[in-house]
Amino acid sequence: MQINDGTGRGYSAKVSENGRVAVDTDDGALAAARAGTLYSVSTYTSGKPTLTITSTGGVLLYLNNAGGSRKSLVIDSITAGASATMECRVIVGHIEGSLSDNTALTVSSTNTAYQTGSSANADANVWDETNHGIGGLTGGTSSVSTILAAGSTEVVPSGKYVVAPGGNIAVAFKLAGEATATIRFYEVDEHTYI
Repeated sequence: MQINDGTGRGYSAKVSENGRVAVDTDDGALAAARAGTLYSVSTYTSGKPTLTITSTGGVLLYLNNAGGSRKSLVIDSITAGASATMECRVIVGHIEGSLSDNTALTVSSTNTAYQTGSSANADANVWDETNHGIGGLTGGTSSVSTILAAGSTEVVPSGKYVVAPGGNIAVAFKLAGEATATIRFYEVDEHTYI
């Protein structure tokens, strides 16, 4: 059987000069990184590599997609690290009141050729180590809950969450110890995933 070169319209395939079917393995995160629209927010602030968690615990990292945004946020990954055995949760759908015990973060592009925070519609906050986590958040659903051993791990792998306009996602820890978290995401047109 011979495969003829096509345009990728669904009934033919692009074929390389060696007669092989051409496959585009570029995923959304790689394309976003090239375009300067893959972003990262982390609990690492002002030279402080970890946050000291209380046994009560709470939200350490909070990412909110503006209600008027025309973009959805595709979560490329959530990584978390702990100095001891700790509970880590990913929470979606908080009701946001007046935030407290937090520091606003700059949303940074992972492409160094682009200006920090270039065009991301999201707001990010990190816990300031006052009380037991970022205050002013109620409700929400724990969509992932895991026990982390000392060290770091990818809690959420690529593309498993989409935060629609007006939505949010957070990382919370519980049990005493030092912890850190990072959320990496990119934006897509709202209608792409909704």
